[in-house]
Amino acid sequence: MTRLPILESTVKQLYGTATTCAYPECDEKLLRWLDGLHSPLLNSRIAHICAASALGPRYDESMTDEDRRAFGNLVLLCLPHAEEVDLKVLADRYPAETLRRWKAVQLEAAPAKPPELPEGLLERAVLLSMGDVLMDFREATIDLGGKAALAPGAGGSGGGAIGPGARGGDGGPGGDHHTFAVTGLQVLGEVPIEIGPGGRSGVDGLPGEAGGHTRFGAVVTPGGGRETHSPFPAALSEIVTTSVSSALFANYAEINNGLSYLMGAGWSTYEVVELPGPFRAGLWVWLDVSWTDIEPGTDIPIEVIVELVTPSKTATFSKKHTTIITPPERDGFERATFGFAVVGTLHDAGLHVLDVSCNTGARLGQYLNVGIKPSSEEPTA
Repeated sequence: MTRLPILESTVKQLYGTATTCAYPECDEKLLRWLDGLHSPLLNSRIAHICAASALGPRYDESMTDEDRRAFGNLVLLCLPHAEEVDLKVLADRYPAETLRRWKAVQLEAAPAKPPELPEGLLERAVLLSMGDVLMDFREATIDLGGKAALAPGAGGSGGGAIGPGARGGDGGPGGDHHTFAVTGLQVLGEVPIEIGPGGRSGVDGLPGEAGGHTRFGAVVTPGGGRETHSPFPAALSEIVTTSVSSALFANYAEINNGLSYLMGAGWSTYEVVELPGPFRAGLWVWLDVSWTDIEPGTDIPIEVIVELVTPSKTATFSKKHTTIITPPERDGFERATFGFAVVGTLHDAGLHVLDVSCNTGARLGQYLNVGIKPSSEEPTA
């Protein structure tokens, strides 16, 4: 189900036309001012008159996504009444017609001079308006990410959990175990050995780094927490060709009617306030797959692994998506789209490499420069 965030311009219009809760006889202020603060605190939420998705109350399937986030479908309520009105079990008590009457009365009492709202407040109002996308943590079951392993090649620890029936996430797998038996006569020259660095723990509840790869000659043992590819069928390797055509980080992305829509895409830099710091992004990958003289109906298993490799060769994240392409004709072409929600912890500044690999051998690498945001505070004497 597509869900569009409310525009900041719409939020500004809402708070410019109301000062108190729309619930009848409720005079609770929408904004709360505290001594010592230069900007107000949100004492309200934006409620959808008709829900933004089928999960919410008063959903109207005849509306478009733009209609659902429009000014006319939104009403400002204080915190208790916003929660009450958005309970699906009380939807019959608060039909859409009732909320529209409340909004009309609220607009009649619009202030002569709209308040000045700082940009950060508008952003927070947008985030909190996402309703069923967010969690009510009072009754939530929360899984916590585990820590990355410190020993080279070791697996990451499992995540913790809070709440009844909660189950922590599994730890990352350790690297493959190899046993070597050689004699002095068999070893000619030097054997390059590289011990992969161990991963580092996460911040703010985010996953930590996965360990680096360990190499003994031509044998590579993946670091703990790193994804690995399944073998591509040998019978298909000569008749299937693949190429990673593009990969883009984005603030927001979705697929609709077979097309990809990206907002704030094409990053080449990423800044954090301090290190270690959080990394969050949407990542979109396009893979071109062509085949020649294949039996129609044959399954082509495609795996894509994405990693943000740090300057020390560890991985900020390591994620894998799979798909099956079933050709309808003997010769053909298809562009497969993969969407990833990637999160992790950044420990190092400098050039990181977005490494995109496919089980067919196709690969793409591009740089992302990680930096520290300059402080906006004036230096003190």
